[in-house]
Amino acid sequence: MTSRPLIVAALASAALFVFPTVARAAPDAGLPPMPAAPATAKPGTPSGPADAGTLPTDAGTAGAPAGPAKAAVAEAPPPPPQKVPPETFDNALKAYFDGKPRDAAGPLYAWLQATPRTDDNYAWGQFFLAKSLIDLGLTHAGATYLARIARERTNPNVLPRALDALKDLTDRPHDEVMIDEQVFGALDLGFLPEETGAYAHYQQGLVDLRVGNERWAGTHFSKLPETSAEASRAKFALLVTRLKQVKDPPDEMVKDFLSLSEDEKLTRESRNEAALAVARLRYERKDWSGALDAYGKVKLPQLDPGRASLYLEEAWTRYKLGDLRASLGILTTLDAPSFRDEFMPDKYLLRALIFRDLCHYLPAKRAAKELTRRYADSLESVRSRDDLSQDARLRRAANAHGGTKRAARFVSLLDLEGERLGRFAGSFGDRLFGHLTRLYDLSHAEAVRVYDARLAEAVRQEADTLLRAAEQVRLMEYEVGLKLYERVKKGAQVVAAEEEQMLSPAQVAFRFDNEYWNDELKSYRVRIESRCIEETP
Repeated sequence: MTSRPLIVAALASAALFVFPTVARAAPDAGLPPMPAAPATAKPGTPSGPADAGTLPTDAGTAGAPAGPAKAAVAEAPPPPPQKVPPETFDNALKAYFDGKPRDAAGPLYAWLQATPRTDDNYAWGQFFLAKSLIDLGLTHAGATYLARIARERTNPNVLPRALDALKDLTDRPHDEVMIDEQVFGALDLGFLPEETGAYAHYQQGLVDLRVGNERWAGTHFSKLPETSAEASRAKFALLVTRLKQVKDPPDEMVKDFLSLSEDEKLTRESRNEAALAVARLRYERKDWSGALDAYGKVKLPQLDPGRASLYLEEAWTRYKLGDLRASLGILTTLDAPSFRDEFMPDKYLLRALIFRDLCHYLPAKRAAKELTRRYADSLESVRSRDDLSQDARLRRAANAHGGTKRAARFVSLLDLEGERLGRFAGSFGDRLFGHLTRLYDLSHAEAVRVYDARLAEAVRQEADTLLRAAEQVRLMEYEVGLKLYERVKKGAQVVAAEEEQMLSPAQVAFRFDNEYWNDELKSYRVRIESRCIEETP
């Protein structure tokens, strides 16, 4: 079964990073009006103090490392701004509101290049350029402009809208440093609307938790309304942080996780994580029945094949309960095509244990050998001290969860949007297209650096898991080998077969024919008799 450090790490990852926003207010609720309709829009329509925004010509993202590429960009003098007609801003807004973001993006960028930064509409130009890029599927480029508005904070009328748009983008892969830390993690919270302020308090509390300052995090979390989703998510994050600090979690902590698993303010994914926390804590306490009940509270979408890790944990729990046939049925589920690429070395160990306990020694030996056969390449890479990040199986396992998974998804998003950018080369114009090309190149380089750093640590942890399982199956092979040649004492008898449980009138059984159906994956049971011998006194 998964060890406690890995359980805590998995919960910490879920608590501190993976919580999509739920139950938001309407996009325009409580916000100042946007610029007037395009047909009557004038350059001075949006009111507010003069903006001192920075012209968005820096192609890098927050935290991008300095290097030859960036130095080359810095050395090249920027081209002089082109003069644009005064009505360019109005025409670009009209195109945007007419549902033509492609026609709006180029003129808006040209207008920003030629307009003084103190112009009242400068921040609005940045906002509508960001919205146009997001509508075209260039979410990272749009987020970069929204983050500029949020960091500069020069126009109080634009800022709430920019923050709301940024909050929407956190549901998908995004630059965590730029948005979560440098925007929401550094906001002055006194002037924000209630919903946006609650989200910012939550994010700033998470930042404090990550650096180990629980007291400051508690100060932020205490300002969250009790009825808000952020308050429930903050409670989960605090529970996981405290779980890492105690060896024997108190009953109160288990009850708190259990209440969160039934909290409708949280998303289904968040409730499932809380239910898994309850199951794992009960398993550690050897409360096998309670753990099995908690696993049953995990609700997945209809016809969803489920999570391989969830099935494996439930199989271990049933094994501890002595329900070997049900546990073996779950292991059959894990042989389905949906799970064949999953990294589960413990699956072979558990199968070998079940066959051993039923005294099917040859199948037990084959199950133990299957682990070393299936993972032979990865084990050889570990022993040879190769670069583990180049091992396809370990790399896939590392990419399946935690911070490495988020970093990999962000790199994939930048790859996709970088390719998508090529479609707009003609309509954007040379200046905007060149600017966005440099932005994506530098952002991609930084995202790959972050991903590689996380991957190196993650594959090391997966390799440790594999080595522990391999060591255990070697011991298993030795033990089974001794049993195979053990003499049977005179008078020994075969253990009486367990009485098979009859099916209820509402149940029906079919013989397995190697076909897997998603609605049947949780129902497999194996008929297998014990061959064990009991000695007579």
